[in-house]
Amino acid sequence: MRKKTVKLGLNYILVGMVLVIIATFFHEEVAWLFLLLPGGEARFTFLGLFIGGLCGGFGVLISAIGLLQGPALEKNIYLTPILIILAAALLLFFMLLYSSIRNPEPPKVRPGETITI
Repeated sequence: MRKKTVKLGLNYILVGMVLVIIATFFHEEVAWLFLLLPGGEARFTFLGLFIGGLCGGFGVLISAIGLLQGPALEKNIYLTPILIILAAALLLFFMLLYSSIRNPEPPKVRPGETITI
């Protein structure tokens, strides 16, 4: 196992997870930050999911190659920190997923509609 290659693959997986989290749960905030129109927001969501999937898949391939390669003389390469960060990102994803299912967003008021209090 080559730890350096495995760590590189895990980093790609982490980047993919972060992109998917941002594209899934924070697309409205990013659209507001960059002043995107609704079409741009939809495109950002699509690209975030697509590029996140590509990074994650590439990371899995790189990690698998690193696991299958023979050992090399590598020192001071630790996989524990990146695994902890990866587990935290996975936990964050499932927490956000649970909260979005549990408390759905109220529908937005359309122009011309009245609010009854």
